[in-house]
Amino acid sequence: MTPAKPAKTPIALIYWGRLGAGAALMHQISSALAEDERFEVYASPSLRSELAVDAAGVHLLPIETFSGWASLAAGTLMLPVRVNRLVRQLSAAGVKAIVTIMPHVWGRALQRAAARAGMKTLLIVHDAEPHLGERRPLFDWLVTREVRACTRIVTFSDHVADRLIARGDATEERLGRLYHPIFHFTNGAALAAHPAQPFRLLFFGRILPYKGVPILLDAFARLRAAGVDCTLRVVGRGEIDSPPSLMSQPGLSIETGWVAPDAIGGILASADAVVLPYLEASQSGVIAAAYGAGLPVVATPVGGLIEQISDGETGTLANAATADALADAIRRLIETPDLYDLCRKGVAQYAAAHAPRNFAATLGDTILATITER
Repeated sequence: MTPAKPAKTPIALIYWGRLGAGAALMHQISSALAEDERFEVYASPSLRSELAVDAAGVHLLPIETFSGWASLAAGTLMLPVRVNRLVRQLSAAGVKAIVTIMPHVWGRALQRAAARAGMKTLLIVHDAEPHLGERRPLFDWLVTREVRACTRIVTFSDHVADRLIARGDATEERLGRLYHPIFHFTNGAALAAHPAQPFRLLFFGRILPYKGVPILLDAFARLRAAGVDCTLRVVGRGEIDSPPSLMSQPGLSIETGWVAPDAIGGILASADAVVLPYLEASQSGVIAAAYGAGLPVVATPVGGLIEQISDGETGTLANAATADALADAIRRLIETPDLYDLCRKGVAQYAAAHAPRNFAATLGDTILATITER
């Protein structure tokens, strides 16, 4: 007689944001966990999310959120009703643990309702502290409360985990140190084996002060002045505070505005390498997307970026967060014989090891350990 399969453990994933990498992360993690025979997966996305969760085997329990101050105020008034209804649905399904993909202004209310129902709460914390240009006192206070109250914290870098401990927001016993899973927006195998001429550099993502775009524009000017055959495409939402002379260089394309998820693959496929000129960082979903597309990354040596990039193996790291150092790191990737091809191979190996399915298996171990601990 064939032994019966163990019963699946019901778990829930929550992401109530509307835009950005959180929606893609929710989709990929829920899809991968649904393929794990240990779990029955429930997902609660925002009804206003730009990216639908449509994986086979995922039970959807969407929730109405908000898109502005007026709907935030109205939604907050209805929050107890919506949260309690969701928790009752999850409790009826036997859910023992809730994984929140990213902190939310309503996250603490969900935690309280879940605790009353006897559920454990895991929170993926992407940043230990708000970045330059992202500080919002009320939201930051709410996030800190959510971080301190959850059963277990999951981080994507040691940098964030160590900062949370230093701040007094976490203990090692409450931490699950994981890694950022790969984002697959395009098929890296379809890219050319060798870079195009000119070499195509890409900055992609929200344009905020901590992202250091002016440093990149300065570095690009230095490369062009030195005769390096390259172009630069800057794509993302935000404003760049840089001199007009750097904003109008030959070979530079700047495209500001929100990027729809279905356009990301084409943007990545148009590049030979992705550049992160950041002044500070926790870790980067842009690196995860670049690796998913088979692209090496050049970055400044800040925060958790040094954990995601192996210098000379998956890209190059600058010696400092300066235009000179960044230009040298880019030039090394372009001009060192065979280095680009070596990094492409290293990226493929990294992407395979950090694929969503592998990440979900590790996260699943953390979830089960959290459920069983007293």
